[in-house]
Amino acid sequence: MKRKVVMMAALAMLAFATAALAQDATKQKEEADAYKAWYDANGAKDYPKAYDLAKTYLEKFSSGQYAEYLKKWVVQTRGYLFGLARQAKNISDEIRLGEEALAINADDLDYLYLLAVDIRTVELFAATPNYSHEAKGIDYTQRSIRLIESGKVPNVVDKQKWNQNQTLAYLYQTLAVLEQKNKNNDKALELYKKTISLDPSVANNFLQAGSLYYEKYSAAAKKFEALPTEKKQKPEDDPESKALLDDLNAQADAVIDSWARFLALTAKDAAKWGQARTQIEEAAIALYKFRHPDSPTGFQDMVNKYATGAPPTN
Repeated sequence: MKRKVVMMAALAMLAFATAALAQDATKQKEEADAYKAWYDANGAKDYPKAYDLAKTYLEKFSSGQYAEYLKKWVVQTRGYLFGLARQAKNISDEIRLGEEALAINADDLDYLYLLAVDIRTVELFAATPNYSHEAKGIDYTQRSIRLIESGKVPNVVDKQKWNQNQTLAYLYQTLAVLEQKNKNNDKALELYKKTISLDPSVANNFLQAGSLYYEKYSAAAKKFEALPTEKKQKPEDDPESKALLDDLNAQADAVIDSWARFLALTAKDAAKWGQARTQIEEAAIALYKFRHPDSPTGFQDMVNKYATGAPPTN
């Protein structure tokens, strides 16, 4: 009886070993087949297909015979496919590939910066804007700003032409325009001011900041005009009336200053801005006369002053 039990145990161990060997052989074949599928696609230069097959191999055989090689291959090919997506202006593919890279390194500035730039130029700021990836664009832009402000420089830019302040101004402008579009005017104005502080050479930033200040001026004017006549005539006698007038004047001065700078920057290419520039000039002059009735040439003097030292317009 004892011998029979021993024999049964041995047979069980043999069966287990045989099954294990068979399972191992099956796994080896699956791995070999997965690698061959990638190898054939790569050999045929069907890189999108090969890229997906390489990822499939790595998902199933993360410690497989070819895993280390394919990990490096995937990184290189992801960059190549990302470049093709950029050439094709395929933002969806850019985001898909970029997100895969960012899942590995959330602070990969190369992908963050290129995604921020491409979503802006291809979609958000296109002649016919497309806001389907607006949230992604904001996220990539904000993350790029954080890294660049910390001193990092994207590897994908020309280091000899790199200008940190101009790049940051460009990225902050993206956020400013989107906040303005979404009617978050106070936030938009703060972002335009940040953009201007970094790069005061972009005329459109002064134009938009002036427009936002003008909205604030108009709101302040309505509040002041709603006051009783006696309070409007002697606002200095009433703290609330004086505060409203001070706010009205401050907003008017901000409009005048912003639009004077805009006009100075665009003086040499006025035709490019067409009727819009003429309308801005007329509105600014009228507002200046309201604030300085005894200085008829003062506004043009202000524009000339800014033009003398103003950098070229973009």
